[in-house]
Amino acid sequence: MAASSGYRAPSVGRALKILELVAESQQGLGISELSRRLKISKGTVFGLCNQLEASGALTRDAASKRYGLGPLVATLARRGFAQAALKDAAAPEMTRLCGLLDESVFLGVMGRNEIMVLEARQPPESISISAGPGTRLPLLAGAVGKVFLAGLPPAQVEEILARGLPAHTPHSVTDPGQYAKQLDLVRKEGYAVEQDEFLRGLWGVAASLGVSGGLPAALYVVGFSGSLQPGRLEQVAAEVLASARRIQKNLA
Repeated sequence: MAASSGYRAPSVGRALKILELVAESQQGLGISELSRRLKISKGTVFGLCNQLEASGALTRDAASKRYGLGPLVATLARRGFAQAALKDAAAPEMTRLCGLLDESVFLGVMGRNEIMVLEARQPPESISISAGPGTRLPLLAGAVGKVFLAGLPPAQVEEILARGLPAHTPHSVTDPGQYAKQLDLVRKEGYAVEQDEFLRGLWGVAASLGVSGGLPAALYVVGFSGSLQPGRLEQVAAEVLASARRIQKNLA
């Protein structure tokens, strides 16, 4: 017996098909034409198109009542190209850092209240921190979270800190005033550090890569506290900062 291919959401598939059909049309498509091509009711098509229009994926011409692609599609396309360029620019430095430091190296971007890993490098012959592309972390996760917050406008930082700082470990900074001072230090030195703040036994260093495709990006190294003791932590910080600057130069 063939294995099940898993659950499929019909509405998602239909919405994607609508976007595909509209993208292929030169004059746009109306409800009736979409209904005929998809072989589903006009009511269902109307509901899906309404949702896509509300999200910015479709736009509707008031005169012809036909749908065309909306601004969200262009935004996502630009972001995709920008992130591909970012990964290409960062790849050599990530591989170099991983080999030089024998620690895990990550490339991440800040989304809506979270951090997403775009690319990762782990030492092949060492026990290391593992988190593959697509892994999502809380916005206030360790050093990389500090780097992202340090680059935000002051009013936005105040709003985030006012929501409260989570105590991931006993070493997490939960006082907004103390956290704000750490952000000032990040802005001054160009990098952030963490010591048992997000996960016990893990230390790390992060540096900003600026904005890519509308999303802030960062390069960061995470390792076990036993290998990133004071002294070596500063060495790692210098290497991460230097790599971040080279990546930014490659992107310019």
